[in-house]
Amino acid sequence: MEPHEEATHDEQFAARLASATPEERQRLLAGQVLHRASEVLDVPALDEESNFLENGLSSLSAVQLAKSLMSDTGLEVPLVAIVEHPTSTLLGKYLAETYEADAA
Repeated sequence: MEPHEEATHDEQFAARLASATPEERQRLLAGQVLHRASEVLDVPALDEESNFLENGLSSLSAVQLAKSLMSDTGLEVPLVAIVEHPTSTLLGKYLAETYEADAA
């Protein structure tokens, strides 16, 4: 993938987040978390309630997940948030709340 294509993807995702309702935004973010966590953990059967820690999340994979999500969303994703919100549903909700707070 060319660098500008990746940037375009991120810009498209950011535009989708910006135009989404709060409920849609939470769903979009949870879906992105699930996608990225599945990649990082190399667990294709991960579902929205799968616990990252129980699926082999290490400190290195947590850093990879945080960096991926920061790149995708433009939001700060502290490592502690991944540990405190260890499912895509919980982390997606946290990111949606962070997005709302940053927008205010």
